[in-house]
Amino acid sequence: MMDLSTGQVSSLPFTTQWSLLPPMLEERSWCATVNIPDSGVLFIGGIGGNELPLRSTELLTWRSGEDGGGGGEKWQWLPFTPMNKEHRGDPFAVYFQGKVYVFGCGEKVNEMEMLDVTAGGQWTSLTFFSQHLNIQLMTRIGNELFILHQEDLLFSDIYGLYSIELDGDPKRQLAKWRKRKDAPEQKLMTVHLK
Repeated sequence: MMDLSTGQVSSLPFTTQWSLLPPMLEERSWCATVNIPDSGVLFIGGIGGNELPLRSTELLTWRSGEDGGGGGEKWQWLPFTPMNKEHRGDPFAVYFQGKVYVFGCGEKVNEMEMLDVTAGGQWTSLTFFSQHLNIQLMTRIGNELFILHQEDLLFSDIYGLYSIELDGDPKRQLAKWRKRKDAPEQKLMTVHLK
């Protein structure tokens, strides 16, 4: 693990014991997850046990009043506000300043959903682009949101990378996308270190 402020590299903390978490409220796979500071980890959409896309979300959180010490009994699943619509399995989600932004992988859309955690957990559909994009990836680095779009050319593997600076006002900011570049079969991966 690297401390970005000093450049020092150290090993990951050693844990001697893993423990099982309690069962989720709803069986799901291929879901997105985001850490919501001081709340827990939000599990978003995915594919249900019936192989159909899910709108539901659930929060994995620490039981209030419990001290550390590990063990699945310290954790609980809480139902959270469902999304407005189903997204294909394997959705993308990022958290920034009290908001969660969600796309479905491979969806050809010009809208994304946004969950405003600070305003009572309301989902809103946001038009983010003038044309429909085939979203293949979404990630956030600092206050910049990146999406990777597959161009709609017959037998084409050309991808366009777009970014936008997030400033806390999603309705105002979504018109300011910058096209980074086109490239064949571009791969983008981020790792978040503390």
